[in-house]
Amino acid sequence: MPRRTSRRSLRAMTEFALEVPGGRLHVEETGAGEPVLLLHAGVTDSRVWDTTAPLLVSAGYRAIRYDARGFGRSPASEAPFSPVADALAVLDATGVPAAHFVGLSQGAATAIDATLAAPHRVRTLTLVAPGLSGYGWPRLPGHERRLAAAESGDMHGLALEIAHLWAPMSFGSAYPPEDATAEPADTEPEDFASRIVREQAEALMADDRAAEEPSALPHLAEITAPALVVLGDRDLEAVEHLGRLLAGTIPAATLVTLTGADHILPLRVPDRLHALLIEHLRRA
Repeated sequence: MPRRTSRRSLRAMTEFALEVPGGRLHVEETGAGEPVLLLHAGVTDSRVWDTTAPLLVSAGYRAIRYDARGFGRSPASEAPFSPVADALAVLDATGVPAAHFVGLSQGAATAIDATLAAPHRVRTLTLVAPGLSGYGWPRLPGHERRLAAAESGDMHGLALEIAHLWAPMSFGSAYPPEDATAEPADTEPEDFASRIVREQAEALMADDRAAEEPSALPHLAEITAPALVVLGDRDLEAVEHLGRLLAGTIPAATLVTLTGADHILPLRVPDRLHALLIEHLRRA
């Protein structure tokens, strides 16, 4: 059973600490109705859903989200673990036999892995700027900068580089700079999206002991859950390629690209993203 550590009222919001083998997860649930499990990116924590959760509740759904191990309010794991097992443990702890899975980036990869491992527990998939287990990522822009910062122990510089890569709209420019020798500007006002990414950069680079899930690539055509794939037109080309791959391989998949959004779509285009999400859930 989960160990509940605190409770506060906001449309019946409940927060608790869920003890899992070798670790602990901070979990929040709000509202009633059909459950929706929100899985954050590997460059954010569950705050990326701060707008999504109340909108789901207003639409009559029950929003469940948690910080993955080492992110946000969940401490780093003390033992190897499976992100899929953690997601299913959250469903068990909240008494949910099956839920709509909504994942951003790495969260989308976990949602796909959970669908393949336990299809009876996943009603629908919403894959936002998705990742995928077993996908061969190309070297992303700014690799040398991030490597140099990591090797020198410059965590501030590393966090800034990661924020420029995944949340370039926060800085008003594309990444990397046209001048390969130029340093990214750190003088512009920082918004919520880049702040989350920068705060979670150390967790992203840490050895979090997450088990490598089997490649999902050979099994995408086996997914029967209705899937919505959402991309941002200002995200990385590699993410666009992966999103189109998923939409073209998962049998019941729909692809939508939203303009004016980088990788952090829930905070860039919340109204348009959430309209798509609610329509997708209601069709199910």
